[in-house]
Amino acid sequence: MATEPLSSYLKNRKDIDFVFHSTACWRGYLGTWEIRDRKLFLIDFKGWLKGHNEVDLSYLFPEKNEVFADWFNEKIRIPHGKMLKYVHLGYESVFEKDLILNFKKGVLINEEIQDNTS
Repeated sequence: MATEPLSSYLKNRKDIDFVFHSTACWRGYLGTWEIRDRKLFLIDFKGWLKGHNEVDLSYLFPEKNEVFADWFNEKIRIPHGKMLKYVHLGYESVFEKDLILNFKKGVLINEEIQDNTS
């Protein structure tokens, strides 16, 4: 997945400041997502605060096992196939195809396959 659905939620949470735990994850957190009945859910979370204190989903959403991502009004890009071009920067590498999922208020409204081979 070449998108970070939680970032738009965290922009409004100035009280939260994750720090990188590893150079493999500069944003300081990992989320596990699931699409169920055309709705996007955050089903697992691990983040790191100053002092490398690890927190889980309950840090962001107390008393919840999963969270419907009703704040998410963007596209998720899921690369498929062989890598055609490597770019050492975020999610800029190009793959044969991308599955593009378009969400409005956390609900999948359409999807398309983008062919990057031409």
